[in-house]
Amino acid sequence: MPDGDVVPASAASAPATTKGAARSERGTFRLADLHAGGLDPRGREVQDILWAVDEFKIYRTEAGISPFFSDDDKTAAQQKHIYLGLGADIAEFNHLIHILRPRLSLPGRTKRCANIIHYERELARCIAQALLGQPEQARASLANLSNRLSARIRNHARVVHLLINVILVAIAIAIAGALIFARSGYTSAFAFDVKEFSLAVMMGAVGALFSTTVSLQSMEVDPTVTQTMHWIYGAQRVLVGAMGALIIYFGFRSGVLTGLFQPPGDGLTVGPGRFDPYWLSFVCVLAGFSERLVPNLLNGHAEAMTARSRARADAPARGAGETDRAAES
Repeated sequence: MPDGDVVPASAASAPATTKGAARSERGTFRLADLHAGGLDPRGREVQDILWAVDEFKIYRTEAGISPFFSDDDKTAAQQKHIYLGLGADIAEFNHLIHILRPRLSLPGRTKRCANIIHYERELARCIAQALLGQPEQARASLANLSNRLSARIRNHARVVHLLINVILVAIAIAIAGALIFARSGYTSAFAFDVKEFSLAVMMGAVGALFSTTVSLQSMEVDPTVTQTMHWIYGAQRVLVGAMGALIIYFGFRSGVLTGLFQPPGDGLTVGPGRFDPYWLSFVCVLAGFSERLVPNLLNGHAEAMTARSRARADAPARGAGETDRAAES
């Protein structure tokens, strides 16, 4: 009765070494021989027995959760068939638990490891439920377990998103502050106002952070992606906010968006060619807060420019047609 790893479900029927060795194993290693602290038929140390009845045992090793089937060959074959039927559900659970499992063994992660052990015991209960003749109820229990695990990963990912937002906003504020006080000559060579440029980046990042904070609980998060992807998604939100604020700033500086937001008074209360910093800060926070504001503005201006170009292209043709009609009359 060979045992099976959870990680591929098909391992439940895989021999330990060769076919002859498997026969030897069936004749020498019995269900009663499997105990915590000992070795399983594959030579792995048994860390814990999670479920034990007369017909089978479910145990944990360093490689994961494994069932050890009945000493009776016919019963063991039936148990393998049932176990393999849970393969897809168990694979989904293993993927989620792999994401949740800490990469480093740190003292502060002891509680998290304990939570993983809880989920592993729940998985053992689901497998036992199937082997005891309730496969449909076991699938339902396993689906519920995966949903709970997904919800936990989503909550963790939301915290990661917020954390990376805070870190990047702090970096943006530090860099912007340094530019404001240092007044980089390279930046001013392009006729940028360093203080306004830095203020736009900083407030766009702040707007993105505020947006993430407000929508944190309702944020849609994919629990199946890796931790690295969550960090990338979090960084992408801050970058979009900062770039959106810069585009808004360039639009005002170029005069393209002059009539979009009317600044108080003439909007140049600080000095010649300078925007009011409070007005500029609010507009840049707005651009960073709304992910769709700047894309919609760009799409609107692109469509307007395309329409004007088509109108100018059609004007000579219309004029020629009118001239021909006038000549005919």
